[in-house]
Amino acid sequence: MEKSHEASEPQEAGPEWRTAEGVRDTSLRGNWRILLVTLYIGMSLFEYGFDKGVVAGFQAMPGFLQVFGYQTPDGSWEIESTPQQIITSFMTVGGIVGSLATGPIGAHLCRRYSLMIASVFIVASTVIMSETTSFGALYFARLLVGVANGVFINFATVFLGEIAPPHLRGLCFGIACFWITLGRVIGMVVNNATADIMSRKAYQIPLYICFVIPVFLILTLPFLPESPRWLIQHNRPEEALKSLRAYRKGTYDEVAIQQEFEEMKMVAEHEAAAGKDWRLMLEMFRGANLRRTIISIGVTSANAGVGTMFILSFGTYFLKIAKVSNPFMWTIVTNCFGLVGLILSWCAITRVGRRRLILASCIICAVAMLLVAVLYTVPGLSPSKAGTGLVVAVSLFLFGFNFGLESYAFLTSGEMPAQNLRAYTQGLSIAVSFVLAWVCTFTAPYFINPAELNWGPKYGWIWFGSSIITIAFVYFMLPDVNGRSLEEIDEMFRNKVSTRGFKTYVCVEVEQARSRGTMNALAHGEKTLDQEDIQDEGNAKNVS
Repeated sequence: MEKSHEASEPQEAGPEWRTAEGVRDTSLRGNWRILLVTLYIGMSLFEYGFDKGVVAGFQAMPGFLQVFGYQTPDGSWEIESTPQQIITSFMTVGGIVGSLATGPIGAHLCRRYSLMIASVFIVASTVIMSETTSFGALYFARLLVGVANGVFINFATVFLGEIAPPHLRGLCFGIACFWITLGRVIGMVVNNATADIMSRKAYQIPLYICFVIPVFLILTLPFLPESPRWLIQHNRPEEALKSLRAYRKGTYDEVAIQQEFEEMKMVAEHEAAAGKDWRLMLEMFRGANLRRTIISIGVTSANAGVGTMFILSFGTYFLKIAKVSNPFMWTIVTNCFGLVGLILSWCAITRVGRRRLILASCIICAVAMLLVAVLYTVPGLSPSKAGTGLVVAVSLFLFGFNFGLESYAFLTSGEMPAQNLRAYTQGLSIAVSFVLAWVCTFTAPYFINPAELNWGPKYGWIWFGSSIITIAFVYFMLPDVNGRSLEEIDEMFRNKVSTRGFKTYVCVEVEQARSRGTMNALAHGEKTLDQEDIQDEGNAKNVS
């Protein structure tokens, strides 16, 4: 097999393997089916965002604190640091468990059914949280929520990465992540509406909303075509080709479909020798896969590295102890800036690429954390000015976070691993991210709680330093894979391409696989798409 070469030293393409090109419609209008599937799969991420928005507000909600908190001598309601730690951090612990289980689950269970299991867990945990008055049951429910969200995040990411065409993979995941931000904002809006109810209904009403999406997914997921890459990895090529045709209908002609199918087969053949038993996970730490594992873990850990969990988990409580008036309202406002950042990223992703957006996101978050720390370190600053500055800083942080990290860190970590290791590596990387998030949520109360160290916003100094380290990792380690197929990424890692070389590398093995796909299509007399199937042929372009 010939080795790949840099674009500056192009390989001569002989006529024996560059005989014809497949037709691919890259327009958004033409790809409406895959965008609709993206919105559908992305619904599973709503629960993760909604949980962040809802539970973070419970800690400042009298109706919740009457059951799980205590009343101070002046008549106000507070919560002790230990329940505060466990309620928030147990979701993260569950996320670790769910993420680590992703590899073994994904090795035997398809992507759709894995999402269905997570949906069942969400329904069960919501019933417990809304009805119990026991700390033990509440803690168990929080653990179960975390397991479900760990499975949701991993399999939704993997599923989208495996079915989206290369040129739309970034945009698709950005759209899917809209559900996380939307869930968080809706959770906060509902909390704001129920915060003054002086009964258990104050937190039960927000929890009841959690039932809608998982029940819908349980009823509809069986009708969604399975990931063609998962099917071909499990020796079901006929079903894989049928699934690929379903996801590329109206945008790829048969030549292009056969080309992509041959790419998948090529990678499956490379990985066949590794086997499928428990020893497969050890391959994550060997040879070229070790580099892929480090990058995957590093890019998901960037979420924790910039202090995200500090802002998301304690945002409302944080504003409250900083004496910002109406913290519920301002939490909604700051998260709306995050929604703006996410939407703007959709316009930039196909032009700029994931690497630059993630780097820009880390830089913005670092500046925001510096501003938070400085505002409450400078002596003589009035509380009103400090409060205003704090709202601006949190808004800036959430804008930056949604602009790159939340939208594309999980996707990028899922693009890095080998196909047969994707669920294992993705699960491990997100598990590590959850571990770091747990450390933050478990220790943050000691720093910010008035009964403990009482640092308040000065806690931002720690996260500013951590953000600088995160920026350095992304700059030096994360390659640019914008527009590349998963098979091209696999070939570049196997051939030990440098971080800077990914953008211009020519993948010869993938080109040869596409040539075989062309031969297969032409041998069976297949034709390209009719004009009526291509809605915008002026925007169609060949991918060679």
